[in-house]
Amino acid sequence: MAVRVVFVRSKSPAGLEPRIAKEAGTLSRSGFEVHVILWDRELAHPAEEDRAGLRIHRFRLRAPEGQPALAWLLPRWWAHVFFRILRLRPAVVHAIDFDTVVPAFAAARIAGARLVYDIFDFYAEMITAPLFPSVRQSLAKAERSMIRRADAVILPDLRRREQFGGVEPRRLVEIQNVPEDRGTPGREPASDHFVIFYGGMIAKDRGLKDLVIACEDTGARLVVAGHGPDEAELANVIESSHAATFLGTISYDEVLDQTARCQVVAALYDPAVPNNRFAAPNKLFEAMMFNKPVLVSEGTLPADIVREVGCGIVVRYGDREALKRALEKLMLSSEEASAMGARGRAEFERRYNWKAMEPILLQLYRELLHADAAA
Repeated sequence: MAVRVVFVRSKSPAGLEPRIAKEAGTLSRSGFEVHVILWDRELAHPAEEDRAGLRIHRFRLRAPEGQPALAWLLPRWWAHVFFRILRLRPAVVHAIDFDTVVPAFAAARIAGARLVYDIFDFYAEMITAPLFPSVRQSLAKAERSMIRRADAVILPDLRRREQFGGVEPRRLVEIQNVPEDRGTPGREPASDHFVIFYGGMIAKDRGLKDLVIACEDTGARLVVAGHGPDEAELANVIESSHAATFLGTISYDEVLDQTARCQVVAALYDPAVPNNRFAAPNKLFEAMMFNKPVLVSEGTLPADIVREVGCGIVVRYGDREALKRALEKLMLSSEEASAMGARGRAEFERRYNWKAMEPILLQLYRELLHADAAA
């Protein structure tokens, strides 16, 4: 009988996030029976679905992102996760982020399952809304308690251990947020314009207003896709500009298509938000995969990677003149932009690809299950 694994994630954008699809897909192809519990906040997908060897279960309760009511609905989500895990009786529960790990931990202990805590974002340092310092400290303390109690912790970059505050997990592995290789682009450009593409969270700390203005001043074209807490406000800013287009939520294949057709990928994160300094966005590695130079913010982990590889330009977040100069440099020197893209592709092939991550994930699961068998 196949070993059953249950992934839990409180989001369901475009049906299934790329990172979960990669991790769950790797386990499924290796003989595991994989279930995924998601929260469909927009009621946009079926409650039950089979997709690429995965069984998806969705909690269908409307809760638009960024709305204050979301926090009050968390107990209903937690109760759903707890009882669904108990019904499924998995050998391993793979919980993503703090808003799933609390009920996942409780259910895993009752079910006798191992708990993998996959940290996409450290919540205490990710939340940009005003919080009393005591609330933020309590949240960080609770997150670190889960890090200590989990049977294994996954980080997209080991430099994020700084956020643990000295807590030592039982097992810790790095599984980078890198894509499966789709090859180099053979697609025609999206238009005759010089296109900058941003696909991801629609939030005020992603430099989108600065990108709109820089494109208006340089004659470049900005294409934005995604969803997020500030979507209502930022979509109006983007759509009201003659230099920008807002696509809303699109599938991962469409994200890759836009990446392949653009000239530059933007990954501007405000380092004033502590969690942003450690973000390792998949858009950076997707740009490298498709030979595209990338624009990133000073003081972030992507800036370290871009400087090391030489695959883009680092600018100070919020410095519109510096951003404008960076765009002009890329627009006026296609040879230099191509060289940046080529360096990114070479490093992607060497180490920033999903094929390099799969053995790490499978080895972690073998160790967890072997520990159970030995016990």
